[in-house]
Parts: sequence; C-alpha cells; structure tokens
Amino acid sequence: MEQSTAQPITENLWWVIPKKLAGVRKPTAEELPELQAAGIGAIVSVMDDPTNLDLYQQSNIPYLWLPMKGGTAPTLEQVQKLQEFVDQSNQSAIAIHCTNGKRRTATMLAAYLISSGSSYDDAMQLIHSNNPDVKLREAQTLFLQNLAGAS
Repeated sequence: MEQSTAQPITENLWWVIPKKLAGVRKPTAEELPELQAAGIGAIVSVMDDPTNLDLYQQSNIPYLWLPMKGGTAPTLEQVQKLQEFVDQSNQSAIAIHCTNGKRRTATMLAAYLISSGSSYDDAMQLIHSNNPDVKLREAQTLFLQNLAGAS
C-alpha cells in the first residue's frame, strides 16, 4: 500500500480528455482536496470492494461504483453506466480509479473513448500517450477490441 501512495496524487492524475475525464490511483482522504483543486468534481471507483465510497459521500463528492475484479474487463452495462455518468456530469471533471490507476482504470477510460466513437487503436494510443505504464490483461484487451468492433 505504501508504494502506491508514494507519488503525490496530482502527479498520478492523467487526463485522457482534458478537464473532463482522467485516471488516477485510489486517493486517500487527505488527497481528495488536492484532486478537487486539480479540477476533479466526481469519482468513479472500479475497485471490487466499496473502499472509499463512504469517504466520497462524507466529502460530498458525486461518485459511481462500478466494481471489477483486478485484471478483468467491465460489462457492457458498466460501460453504459459510465457513459451516462460522464455525460450527466456537465461541468465537473471525473477521475476513474482502481488501486493503482493502471489496468482497470485504463480499461474503463478506453471503453468510454470507444463508446464515444474512437477506434480501438486511437483509444489505446491516447491511453498510452497519457500513461505509458498502462499494461492491460488479455481479457481487458479482448473486451476493448470487441467493443470497438461492435460500435
């Protein structure tokens, strides 16, 4: 756990759509004001446990919980819920997080981009240009390729 919090949260924040949609590692209570100061007004947690949800509620930060087990892909329903949450969040930027902000987070960000009209290659290029540390599992890559083929 200490390794994931070594880097300041604002340095871990990576935007795929500036001022609208970003990825980040799981924030601590002390880091929420820093995220808000960076423009984040809502949070999507893709962790498979409800950790932090009480924290977001107590801090009056709108949030959406779309639980995914590590290394797995989301469901089509979860992608649709994400798209609705982002679209309804008019002026607030949204940060998506899992534990380290890489695999599940990147998968959901790419799924949003693909659902919004990007090709698989364009979505992944944008993800990797903003966070070169992203390394998806096979199930996540296949899900995104299938999603791109279906949209």
